[in-house]
Amino acid sequence: MKLCSDMPHSQKKLENLKNRIIEVFENVSYPKGFITEHEYEECFGVRKAFLNKDWKDITSKTLEENYDKLPLFSPEAFHSLEHFTEDDEVCDFTTFTLMVKCEEIEQKSDYWKNRFQFFTKNQINLVYEFMDLVIQNEAYDIFVSELECGKQILINYVEPTLKNN
Repeated sequence: MKLCSDMPHSQKKLENLKNRIIEVFENVSYPKGFITEHEYEECFGVRKAFLNKDWKDITSKTLEENYDKLPLFSPEAFHSLEHFTEDDEVCDFTTFTLMVKCEEIEQKSDYWKNRFQFFTKNQINLVYEFMDLVIQNEAYDIFVSELECGKQILINYVEPTLKNN
């Protein structure tokens, strides 16, 4: 899927979102704890690929090579290493990370609270804006319900626990 390149909005709106993401996440630093929380073989590769890298310096190639392992990130690493870019595969991964089946909202709420615990309200607001742009994309019509349910978890369970800045 070519999500970001096919989004039905002006290039100016997408550029504005990207610039705001850079601004709001600018002070997010490399995770102080572990990049992953487990000792699985896949985790070692993720640690090696992202060791001591600032999120602004991670190439799309690195993200694409590790996209299937990124769910192994610890919450702190998820906050500081996985960010939206215009590249299709990275954009797709970000989108799929924000989806949940509506019938799983209750059982997934604790996982999501843990996953997003290092985000601020300003950062979560940008996540909402990104989700809204994806929802407008016809290529993702079959996922609209799951994206809206992901947003519902963020609003109802995650956002009340976040810092204000």
